[in-house]
Amino acid sequence: MGSGVIVIVKVCGVRTPEVAEAALDAGADWIGLMLVPQSSRWVDDAAAREVVRAVGDRADLIGVFVAPSAAECDDAANRYHLAGVQVHGNFDRSLATDCSVPVIPVFNVRGGADASTIDWPPDTLVMLDGMPAPGALPGGTGRHVPFGWAAVVARHREIVLAGGLGPDDVAAAIATVRPAGVDASSRLERHPGEKDPELVRRFVRAARSAAAQLESDPR
Repeated sequence: MGSGVIVIVKVCGVRTPEVAEAALDAGADWIGLMLVPQSSRWVDDAAAREVVRAVGDRADLIGVFVAPSAAECDDAANRYHLAGVQVHGNFDRSLATDCSVPVIPVFNVRGGADASTIDWPPDTLVMLDGMPAPGALPGGTGRHVPFGWAAVVARHREIVLAGGLGPDDVAAAIATVRPAGVDASSRLERHPGEKDPELVRRFVRAARSAAAQLESDPR
């Protein structure tokens, strides 16, 4: 799941085959399944299986959790053929070694110091996301991580940049931060939990184009 200068493009909170097809046709690498029932983007078992069938082997499926156990992650990985899990909230670092698939820890960034002091091994792919509103779930915040802060981290470790990215700013994010990957959800929606296939296509295409520019000008 490493990247070099190859930027991974992830569409998160996919709930229908139609949205999965839009993401895949545009060139998405990862499709995110929200497995937290409290989220408006949650997929129940039947819906998740429909998305899994639509994706097939054309992209990697990533399960999204808040403070799960290793058993929960492994059960979902087996059920939905997950390539990895994205983990928000408070959880023990042992999860990274206890799970049968790679774990992507998510860090909600409040300030530049948060982005510069991530206490995980340097070879661990991590995600940076904005701080949620009080009382809200920690993922899908729709709030940017300032690109300058993220760029500092991306100079010394691989990151996936999330937090309020959409079709109109993902190219600037990639050019400025040079992340290993980008992730979008809330700004691709008509309403909370309802993705707009055209916004999904525009996001993925913009990210793919920016990634191609980055590959032609590696650092």
